[in-house]
Amino acid sequence: MSVAPLGQLPRPDWIRPISTGGRAVFDLLFRRQAVAQSDIVRLLALSQSSGARLVGEFARAGMVTLASRKASGPGNPSAMVALAPDYAYTLGVAVVGDAVAMAIVDFTGANRAYASVAMPDMAPERVVPELRRLQQRLIAESGIDPRRLIGAGVGMCGYFVGDPLRICPPPLLAPWATVDPVAILREALGLPVLCDNDATAATVHESLLGAGRTCPTFAYCHLTNGFGGGLVIDGKPVRSWMANAGDFGGVWWLLDRGYPNLDALLAAVNAAGGRFATVEAMVGAITRDTPGVEDWLAAAVVPFGMLVTILGHVVSPEKVVIGGRIPHDIAAELAARIVPPQTPLRHDVHFPLPQVVASRVEGDTVALGAGLLPLLDLFF
Repeated sequence: MSVAPLGQLPRPDWIRPISTGGRAVFDLLFRRQAVAQSDIVRLLALSQSSGARLVGEFARAGMVTLASRKASGPGNPSAMVALAPDYAYTLGVAVVGDAVAMAIVDFTGANRAYASVAMPDMAPERVVPELRRLQQRLIAESGIDPRRLIGAGVGMCGYFVGDPLRICPPPLLAPWATVDPVAILREALGLPVLCDNDATAATVHESLLGAGRTCPTFAYCHLTNGFGGGLVIDGKPVRSWMANAGDFGGVWWLLDRGYPNLDALLAAVNAAGGRFATVEAMVGAITRDTPGVEDWLAAAVVPFGMLVTILGHVVSPEKVVIGGRIPHDIAAELAARIVPPQTPLRHDVHFPLPQVVASRVEGDTVALGAGLLPLLDLFF
C-alpha cells in the first residue's frame, strides 16, 4: 500500500543529501529559530567536532547563518545559528470546500506571500487555472527566486481510502474523486507535489509553529466546512492505518449529538440575519458578537465536550487544540466553555483530561501547513 502524503519529491541537484544528524539540527533550528552552536551540541548529544562539522557544512552551503553573541562567561562566545530564509521555498496549496488558497513558504516556515480565492465551482478545470494565476502573482509579489522552489504541498479535504491510497473528498469536491490530484497539480504548477489531507497539513503547522513548540502531545481539531483533525504524540504527527488518524468527525456521527462545523456556523449566522453565501465569505467577516454565533456556541459545547472526554481516555493528550478556519475569538470562547464529562471519582481524584485551548497560529493553517510538507520531506 502506498503511504501519505501522496506523490514524490525528488531532491534538487543543488541540495546535498542530509544525514540523520543533520536533520536533527534542522529540526531544532526550525522549532527554536536561533540556537547557540554549543546548545546544538548539548541538546542533540553531539560531539563538539560533529556539531562544528555539521554547522560549518550547512553555513558553506548557504543553509544556515552564523552570528556572534556576547560572551556570558569565560571563554569564547558560541555562534548563534539560524536557518537561512532564502535558501529554499515551497508552495503551500489549500483545496477546501469552497475556496483555494496558496502561500509561498520560506526555509524558516515563514509566510512570504499569500492569497485565497472563493470558488463556487471546485471542479479541477476551474481550480487549475486559478492556481496558475495565484502562483504567478505570488512569485511576483514576494520577489523570490523561483529556481529555489523545491516543490508544492497540497492540503485537500477528504480521508484516505484504497490501495493504492487516494483521497476520498467530500461532496463539495466530488469532481476530484475520480482524478489523480497529484498528476493534475504537478502539471499545473510545474513542480513536484505532495498531497495530504487538509487537517493533517494543519496539524503539521500547529506541531511545528503552534502548540507543538511547548506541548509534544496534543490533539488538533480542524474546523472547516466539515470537521477533522490530527494527533501529535511525542512531537510527531500520527497517521496509523490508512493515514486517517485524527478524523474525529466520525465520533460525532456515532454519538448523534450534532455536527458543529463551520457549515453549521454559517447556517446559524444566516438564520440570525446574515447574508453570507459561503464559509469563506463568512469567516473573514464575523466575530464572537455576530448574531447567530451564540446559538452555534451553545450547540457546539456538548459534542465538543464529549469528544474531549473520549480523546482523554483513548489517546490521553496533554491538550486539545481548536483551530482550522474558525476565527480565533470564537475558537477561544468555545474552548473556555467546554466542560468535558467526567467519569466517577476514584479515591477523590478524577481521571486527568486534556486542557482545551484555541490555536494561536496565524494565517491559513492548511496552506501554510501544506507548504511545510516538502521541507519535512527533504530536511527535517
